[in-house]
Amino acid sequence: MYLIFVISLLSLLMAFASKLTKIILPLVCGDSAEVRARRKEIAKLRTELGNISMREEYTKYVKCEREIGKLEMSLNEAKGRDNVKRVALEYGLHYGGLGVLGLCMMYISIFYRYSTVIVFGDNFNFEPFGGFINFPTKVPNSISVVFWIVVNNFVARTLASYVK
Repeated sequence: MYLIFVISLLSLLMAFASKLTKIILPLVCGDSAEVRARRKEIAKLRTELGNISMREEYTKYVKCEREIGKLEMSLNEAKGRDNVKRVALEYGLHYGGLGVLGLCMMYISIFYRYSTVIVFGDNFNFEPFGGFINFPTKVPNSISVVFWIVVNNFVARTLASYVK
């Protein structure tokens, strides 16, 4: 019985991997200290700029604007470095997670391939698809682990395609 739950859970995790990555990534990878410091400095200089009269203290106003421009350039460079780290982490989380889940599914499908998930009574007849549904177990009126994995993956990916 636990096998049904594990296969279903793994299928759902694989189907929703990209959505889970988008949820987890902001928690793991935030702005660096450098970016936060630059933003704070820019906000401070902008408040100063708002207090300076352009007509009366033009040179001070221009110096402040130039300083803000330099800090914004520096902020963009720091954001670029952060984006490289963020993209690497995003792909690592997404494809690393898919790899681990895929290996778990392969393990289950190889070592439990002759197991049945559900065996129905003699009052059920799955012909003409019975041989496909119970492959490779050959137990009549049963559903094999391999077929259960295929069906769960299809259903989970269909559900994931409907979720935005």
